[in-house]
Amino acid sequence: MCCDGTLFHSVLLQSGDPSRKLASLGLKIKIKKGRSYFLQPCPAHEGNRCRIYEDRPVRCRIFNCQQLLRLFAGEATEAQALSKIQEARRQVDHVNHLIDHLSETNQKRGLTQRCAQALQTDVKTPRHAELETAMKKLALFLENEFRVKPETNLV
Repeated sequence: MCCDGTLFHSVLLQSGDPSRKLASLGLKIKIKKGRSYFLQPCPAHEGNRCRIYEDRPVRCRIFNCQQLLRLFAGEATEAQALSKIQEARRQVDHVNHLIDHLSETNQKRGLTQRCAQALQTDVKTPRHAELETAMKKLALFLENEFRVKPETNLV
């Protein structure tokens, strides 16, 4: 979920990242306010695998979600972590289903951006409210179970 646009909108490149090489590997590097980044979903994410794994950016190398951190710390079992991942994927599938029924959106954009795009209509239907509720529930779940504060993600 860190690569498919569920958890993050973009990935900020770090000082050790060779942006030209990453661009040659298919990442669309953008620059804003002097900072280089690429948008999610990651173009190197194919079939739940990283096509450029050996050459992936530093942030991708060091990121560990809360589930991995809990597993490494012995605070959760693999089965518990997998259960949280399955629940997150179920919620993501539900949100995607609702988005698809409301509007045609750009599949190359992150989930939050696609949701916002689907909700941008003049006519509000019960599906709009259902999508807003489902997205809020998912965002809270991701915040509580997957996202980490930057200083805690140094494992």
